[in-house]
Amino acid sequence: MLTEVQRKQVWEGMLGAEIRANYFADLSGRYARKQRIATWATLAFSSGAVTALIATWPNYIRITLAAITAGISAYSVVMQNQKFAVDSSDLHARWNKIAADYLRLWDTSPNDFSLARLDELIAREQEISKASISFPNYEKLMLKWENHVLASHGLPTFA
Repeated sequence: MLTEVQRKQVWEGMLGAEIRANYFADLSGRYARKQRIATWATLAFSSGAVTALIATWPNYIRITLAAITAGISAYSVVMQNQKFAVDSSDLHARWNKIAADYLRLWDTSPNDFSLARLDELIAREQEISKASISFPNYEKLMLKWENHVLASHGLPTFA
């Protein structure tokens, strides 16, 4: 039989997983966009057309553009936006799966409730949280998705 505390755990687990799934999906898109911009900027600045165009420009401008190109290339390597985009996409999928599993647990009848299933979901949450430790906690972005999820369930949101 499902206790009130367990019912609350399932509900909050489901909401938390949905919030994190949305957060990591958003992060994945942001990292991918940063990588695309850096890649296109590097290609544009280092293309033969640009080189031919600036060949007659003063040396300080050519040197500045070369330095900008090198800086963008270094940024791409150091920041590892592509890796973070893939990793955050994976975390999004894993949190989404947990949210769906919590929803299934929420929808089971009280007589079919499995404490072992709840414990397994909590253990998976801890594993995923450990895997996401290298990601920043953008509080405003997290609040955005928290408000989105709460509103989608008809709950009051935060300012």
